[in-house]
Amino acid sequence: MQLIDRYLARRFLKFFLLALIAALSIYLVVDPIENLDDFLDKGVPKQEILRYYILYIPYIIYLTFPVAVLLATMFCIGGLTSSNELMAMTASGVPLYRHLLWLSIIGLIMSLFVLWFGETIVPMANRERLSIWREKVKRHSNWRMTEQGQIYLQESEGRVLHLDRYNPKTKSGYGVDLFRFEKSRIAERTTADQMLWNGHEWYFLDVIERRFTQGKDQVKCYTKLDVKLSILPDDMVELKIEPEEMGMTELRKFVERIRQIGGVTTQWMVDIHSKVALPMAGVIIILFGVPISAVRRRSGLILGITISLLIAFIYFGLMQTGKVLGYKEILNPWLAAWLGNIVFFVLGVVMLNRVPK
Repeated sequence: MQLIDRYLARRFLKFFLLALIAALSIYLVVDPIENLDDFLDKGVPKQEILRYYILYIPYIIYLTFPVAVLLATMFCIGGLTSSNELMAMTASGVPLYRHLLWLSIIGLIMSLFVLWFGETIVPMANRERLSIWREKVKRHSNWRMTEQGQIYLQESEGRVLHLDRYNPKTKSGYGVDLFRFEKSRIAERTTADQMLWNGHEWYFLDVIERRFTQGKDQVKCYTKLDVKLSILPDDMVELKIEPEEMGMTELRKFVERIRQIGGVTTQWMVDIHSKVALPMAGVIIILFGVPISAVRRRSGLILGITISLLIAFIYFGLMQTGKVLGYKEILNPWLAAWLGNIVFFVLGVVMLNRVPK
């Protein structure tokens, strides 16, 4: 039995590595075709371009992990089916469930590794990679977290500034909220229609200042109010930190900060759940891939590859559709992130019950 397990594991890992290499090759050919002109037009040194694409590799591996597992499963089990090895194993007393269990254990180990990989190596590499793009290509030297035009800045300890939008040319912000927190509760909130930079400091226009003390709401109104902030106009440059630049812990802290000041967190919650759903797809994909590959077909290699790629596109399509529906608040964030995995899990169970034992 151990000999068969080792044989199955070698086949699976071989096809998995081939699938990863193929995915890396495609990404590292297609992306330079699209973006190389941008690097060259800005005079980015060749070593920086090379460093950018080296730093891209961890993220590509992370993204293509579920598809690589799917292709590895289908070619591993499909090859055994075509060569009648699977039938021989079944006849000798090794059922399909035994192969499914063994591959699921391998898939679980790989999924846990990718989960760790996606929380440590990938965010670090993405931060470095995107900093090259922002500084060398987009020419932004300073950037902060934004979401759909809205800016959230930690102004100082216990103070958070929120703007609906900011115009860097006029150095003016609109829809202003300045919060001061004490022990995780809002102690003071200053709202203004507009904030402007006079060359030395900020001032707010049409201001409402609220202080919350001992259960009372003290309100003051100003036409103009000078406000001392540690934030400079250059700190307001509107860029977006992508979820792939943060691990789950960082994302959760960011979401909590947005929630405390009344911001919308739906999209970020979808991204948090996706950070678990994508790595764990490795186990679910195997449950789907084993029974569909165990059915003998009178087809050649080309058709087998086509079917595998079609299933991979369907999986990615479901994952992206779920995320879009989650962003639009049509689906619960958890369901949106796990939609593809849930559909493939149900299909896998159905097909497994129909495969001859």
